[in-house]
Amino acid sequence: MDQHLIVFKEVAERKNFSRAAEALHMSQPAVSQYIASLEKELGVRLLERSNKFVELNKAGELVYQYAQEILRNYNQMQILVSDLKNDPSGELKIGASYTIGEYVLPRFLAKLQENYPNIIPAVSIGNTDDIGAKLVQHEIDIGLIEGNFTHHQVSIEQFATDEMYIIAGVGQSFKEEACISIKDLENETWIIREEGSGTRKMLEEFFQRSNFEPKRILTFGSTQTIKEGVESGLGISMLSNLTFTKERKLKKIQKLFVEGTPIERKFSIIKNYHEFQPKALEVFENLVKQST
Repeated sequence: MDQHLIVFKEVAERKNFSRAAEALHMSQPAVSQYIASLEKELGVRLLERSNKFVELNKAGELVYQYAQEILRNYNQMQILVSDLKNDPSGELKIGASYTIGEYVLPRFLAKLQENYPNIIPAVSIGNTDDIGAKLVQHEIDIGLIEGNFTHHQVSIEQFATDEMYIIAGVGQSFKEEACISIKDLENETWIIREEGSGTRKMLEEFFQRSNFEPKRILTFGSTQTIKEGVESGLGISMLSNLTFTKERKLKKIQKLFVEGTPIERKFSIIKNYHEFQPKALEVFENLVKQST
C-alpha cells in the first residue's frame, strides 16, 4: 500500500504534522518528506500550513476523498484474501437502534461469541437515523434498526416483528384489562422519544391515523428514562413490548389496551449496496436471521 496516502490521510485528519507523526510512529521530518513528495508527484499543493495546524485546500480535499476510498478498498481486499484461508475473524462494526441494541442485540452477540470467538464486535447504539447515517458514511458494517431507513446506497431486509403498546404507571387510574379509546388519553402527558427515533416515528404515525393530538408532550432521549417517568406517574408513553417486560412483572408498569393497539413494526437489517461482505458479516447476518 502506498505509504504516501497513509501519511497524507493521518495529517489531513489530525491537522498537525507532529500528531500524525506520533500516530504513525515516525519522525516529523519523515512525515513532511512524504507530504512534499506526494505534492511534487501530483504537481499541486494539498495543504495550507500555519504554525499550529494544517488545513486541506480544494485539491487536498479531493485527494483525501480518494485516499479514503483507496485505503478502505485495500483493507477490504486484505480481509477477503484472509477469508479464503481462515475462519471468520477480525473486527465487525455493528450499529443498532436503541430498542434492538439494549434488548435484542446482546443475545445475538452471545451466540456470535460462542460460535465465532475470533470475530470481535464493535457496537454503536443510536436512534434509527443515527445508525443509517453511520452506515452510509462507512462507520459501521451492518445496522439493525426499528422501522425504516431510506437511502439510495442502502438495502433493507426485515428480520423480525415487534409489538408496541401504550403504557402507564400502576398508580395511575387505568384498568389494564379495559379497552380505552385514544380520545380518553387526550389530557394525559405523553412522554416520547427524540426526533430520529424509530419509536417516535411509530407513535407519531399512530397519532396521525387516530386524528389525535396530545395537549402536553415531554421528550426524553432514552427508553430507560421514559420508563422511569412512566413508573413515577409523570405521564404515559408507547414503547416496545420488549422494553418493559420486567417492569410489568414487578407491577411497576401496566399495559393499556387502547383501540388501534398494539402496533406492529418491523426490525430490519441494513447494509450498503454492492459492498463486499467478509465472512464475519455474513455469519453475523445469518445468525440474526436464524435467531428470530
